[in-house]
Amino acid sequence: MKIIDSYILKECRGPIILSVSIFTFIFLLDIIVAMMENIIVKGISVFDVARILSFYVPPILTQTIPLGLFVGIMITFSKFTRSSEAIAMNSIGMDIRAILKPILTLGIASMFFILFLQESIIPRSYIKLQYLASKIAYENPVFQLKERTFMNNLEGYSLYIDKVGRDKHASGILIFENDEKTIFPIVLVGHQAYWRDSSIILERANFISFDEKGVRKLTGSFEDKRVELQAYFSDLQIKVKEIEMMSIGTLLREMKGKSKEEKLIYKVEINRKLALPFSSVMLSVLGVLLSIGHQRSGKRAGILVGILTIFFYICLLNVGIVLANVGKIPILLGVWLPNVLLAALTYRLYIVKKRRGI
Repeated sequence: MKIIDSYILKECRGPIILSVSIFTFIFLLDIIVAMMENIIVKGISVFDVARILSFYVPPILTQTIPLGLFVGIMITFSKFTRSSEAIAMNSIGMDIRAILKPILTLGIASMFFILFLQESIIPRSYIKLQYLASKIAYENPVFQLKERTFMNNLEGYSLYIDKVGRDKHASGILIFENDEKTIFPIVLVGHQAYWRDSSIILERANFISFDEKGVRKLTGSFEDKRVELQAYFSDLQIKVKEIEMMSIGTLLREMKGKSKEEKLIYKVEINRKLALPFSSVMLSVLGVLLSIGHQRSGKRAGILVGILTIFFYICLLNVGIVLANVGKIPILLGVWLPNVLLAALTYRLYIVKKRRGI
């Protein structure tokens, strides 16, 4: 690799890493907000939050790397233009094709890295995320409890809790223990309770049972009453689509034996996993073409076009995927049209730069 190519890549490194980090943090904020109740109200530890977020990073990177490349490269080549380094490159015989060579290499390397994430790292991260979510839910079942809401999907029980504390304690508990032999359930009432090993422990609990006519038959109290709720506390909800965490090979295997309608979402996801890495190549080259050679008068226009390009690309891709998933438009049109438009814009700008020079 030429010294000038190494210099260009070295100068791009910092802005790209910073841009990818910022975009990744923005994406993670959405997940953090969704977890806010567990963090603030129910006391999930900072360590557990960090572990959960770490498994979200690989799938997020597949989206933020192309965007970070685009912005980071635009920042770098705008600096080259301001400092007249772009003119210096041109004066030593480098045309736009030579300048794009290291950037194209970087874009292709990023494309293969994203494919590696999708096919190897992300499926493993999903398995680890599921395991971690189950482990946290088992150790801290309070995460899944909702205040002042009847929970009827418990095995043999219905549960109502007035207030859930962040210290694994709760107050105002009603438990209806269902029995097939009786019409009316046994009612357990506790003013205070705490959790241990996926069970709720009622402190100084009272119980009431009824006969077949609904008349109170028996009452009593317990010093401590343990109620197993393990079936309910089997998992902690994780904000992720399972199909997006599958590799292309897994998606192809899952498609077998399914109907044409059921195969549709798998085909869309396979195309998305191929189109997204390819965008890193187009966005890398486009970042150079939009920023190099612009003087102060054209600098703002280049930045504006760059912002609009990212906005329309993301919107068009998301809308296309949604419409393709419901069969409104062909898969190739919905998933690949944004990349085709990117390629057309990139090629047009490349021809202009090649004719006019930097």
